[in-house]
Amino acid sequence: MYSCTCDDCNHVPESLGLAINPRFKKLLKTVETAFKKLYDNKGYKPEDLAETPEYQDLIFETNSVISRVFKDNDLSPKMLKSLEEDVFYFSSLKSHAQLFEASRLLMTDKKVIKSFTQFSNDAKQVKANYNENYLEAEYDFAVGSVQMAERYDKFSDSDRYLLQYRTANDERVRASHQLLHDITLPKADVFWDKYFPPNGWRCRCTTVEVLARDNEVSDSKIANDLGDTATTEIGKNNKNKLQIFRFNAGKQKVVFPPEHPYSKVAGANEAVKKPKRK
Repeated sequence: MYSCTCDDCNHVPESLGLAINPRFKKLLKTVETAFKKLYDNKGYKPEDLAETPEYQDLIFETNSVISRVFKDNDLSPKMLKSLEEDVFYFSSLKSHAQLFEASRLLMTDKKVIKSFTQFSNDAKQVKANYNENYLEAEYDFAVGSVQMAERYDKFSDSDRYLLQYRTANDERVRASHQLLHDITLPKADVFWDKYFPPNGWRCRCTTVEVLARDNEVSDSKIANDLGDTATTEIGKNNKNKLQIFRFNAGKQKVVFPPEHPYSKVAGANEAVKKPKRK
C-alpha cells in the first residue's frame, strides 16, 4: 500500500526501530489474540469492533505504538488533543481493516471453515502487512505530519511573513515535489490548504516561515497547478492515488489523510461510529 519504487525519489526504506520496542512486541501478541478470537467466533462483523475486548485491545495497542510520535513535540493542548483523537480514530480504522481482511480467509473455496492452523498460516501475510510493513510507513508519515502540524500552528498570521515550501533538495527528492521547492505564498493562500507537506508517503518536504520584505511572492495559480501535479498519480482504477494527500494537518488538526484507504473498507463507518477509549 505504501511502497514507493519510482526512479524520481529513489526511496530507501527506513527502519524506525519498532521491532525492538516492547510496545511493538505487545502489539504483535495482541494481534494474535484478536485473530484467534475472530476464528473462534467464525467470522467478523463491523459492530464486533466496539463489542469485543480482544478487538478493543488491538485498537489500544496500535494507538499506543503510533502515539509515540507525540513524545518529542511541543504541541499546544488543543492541537495535541485533536491529533491524539485522530490517531485513535485511525487505529480503529486500521484494526477494522485487518480484521475484515482476515475474516475473508476463514473459509475454503468450498465455503467450509478452515482448520485454525490453516487459517493462521493463511493470515500470516495480513498480520505482517498491517503490523510491520504498513505500520512502518504509517509511523513515518505520522512523524512528519505531527511535526508539520506543530509548525503550522506556530506560524504567524501577520502579513509581515510568508510561508515557503522546501524540499530536502537532494538526489532523492521526487521530481514532482522538486517543482514546489521555494514556492512562497501568504499563509492565507489556498495553496497551503491542499499542498502543505507531507505530500505523500515518505515525503521529506517541509515549510518554513520567511520575511515578506525579503522574498518574492509566487504566482498562486501556477503554484496550485504545480501542487496538483505533485499530488496526481492515476492508478489502475483510473482514480488519483495521491488525492488523499491534499490536506493540511495543522489547519485540519489531523495526523492522517482524512480519505485514507482504511476509511473505504466495507463497514468502516459502522465499525468506528463511537470508538471507546480507556
